[in-house]
Amino acid sequence: MYPNGIGGAPSGALFYSGAVVDRYSHGLELTASDIAGIVENQIVTGGLPQDPSGIYVVLASADVSSNATGFCAPSALPPHGTGEAFGLQFQYAFIGIPNRCPIVAAPQFFSGGVQLPTPNQNLAADAMASTLAQLLSRVITNPTGGAWFDRYGLENAAKCVGQFGPTYTTPNGARANLKLGANDYLIQQNWVLGRKEHCAMSSSL
Repeated sequence: MYPNGIGGAPSGALFYSGAVVDRYSHGLELTASDIAGIVENQIVTGGLPQDPSGIYVVLASADVSSNATGFCAPSALPPHGTGEAFGLQFQYAFIGIPNRCPIVAAPQFFSGGVQLPTPNQNLAADAMASTLAQLLSRVITNPTGGAWFDRYGLENAAKCVGQFGPTYTTPNGARANLKLGANDYLIQQNWVLGRKEHCAMSSSL
């Protein structure tokens, strides 16, 4: 639903290409350039393959923050951007551990300041799954900042933050809206283009 200037649209397919561990090469407090630098280092040293069409996701450990990008700031969106390695541009995204600021980073699992059950009984992982879905959607439709965004500057998934649509209750009492295999998830909706634009889990809804 989000074609580029010559009519090519994302297929919806994603392929996982592997992971590496960065041993604090840029410290514990990351700026946007630090996040890009982590990816660049891994590409240059052969830790990760170079793929101009790839999306390099930096998942922080619990002792790493990125206050410069707005992590843990209310209403701030998880960041993504571009970097360069060997003269070629790459896309990156950053996801921090919600345990650093759970009420801000995972508000869907709190009510009145009290934590609610989460689908997989892991607050950080359950919240990061939803953040990952949002970020992938935003990077795919606006990889370098010059593709799809609305007149207010909001990218597609950014228009649906905090919206999950119809949910069901899991055996442990958590809210969920998506089942993949044996696991349940609470994943935020995405912006559906069309005559009646709205947030949904599928373009057919």
